[in-house]
Amino acid sequence: MNKEDYRDKIEEHRQSFEDEQKEQQSLSRVSRMNKNGNKNKKPKNSKRKTPLMTILFVIFILIPLTILIYFWKFYEPGKTIEQAEKDTAEQVVELDPSEASASDKDKEKDDKGQDAQGDKKAQEQSQKDADKLAAEQKAAEEAKKAQEAKKAEEAKKAEEARKAEEARIAQQQAEAARKAEEARKAEEAKQNAKTTTHTVKANENLYRIALNHYGDGSEATLAKIRAANGMSSNTVMVGQVIKLP
Repeated sequence: MNKEDYRDKIEEHRQSFEDEQKEQQSLSRVSRMNKNGNKNKKPKNSKRKTPLMTILFVIFILIPLTILIYFWKFYEPGKTIEQAEKDTAEQVVELDPSEASASDKDKEKDDKGQDAQGDKKAQEQSQKDADKLAAEQKAAEEAKKAQEAKKAEEAKKAEEARKAEEARIAQQQAEAARKAEEARKAEEAKQNAKTTTHTVKANENLYRIALNHYGDGSEATLAKIRAANGMSSNTVMVGQVIKLP
């Protein structure tokens, strides 16, 4: 029962009380008039009663008494007014035991069904959350693996490019060395083609050989002959073959 129900019940009691008072007053007047032998004549000493006393009685006695009984019977400290009214309504309403038992059983079944449904929904939500988390973790791991694979592929390509560059440089160096060797050999062949030989005869020395062959016996010419033959001095021997560049 809520506050409006209490107010309605109090108003009903007040109305019934006022009706009873009016009825008693009417009966009292009628009986007094019948006793005096004049039904139409009102008693001279009768006093007209108003519902003011009734209203004051209800306001100052009945309502405080009802509130006091309510707090004494049903109110428990720590409960809200709504909870107390709910408990009061449950205690005031009288039901048939079989109906109450059936209602309690139905309510218990409904509660169990709601609890089971709530647990099922909670489990489904938990499963969904777990699946979502697992999917996110799997996606993160796959992204990490893909990133690592990409880095490894990039590192592999960089290593292959480095090796290719080194191979290209080595090939260029080998080609340059080969060309230099070929140029050196060509130069030697060219020099050998230009170089003539001379067999030292009796009474010949390096100065005379240079003078006869070049027409110049200077130190520069002698140095050129010594360099071409790997000689450290101007001494020659009879029968020695020397190169004349």
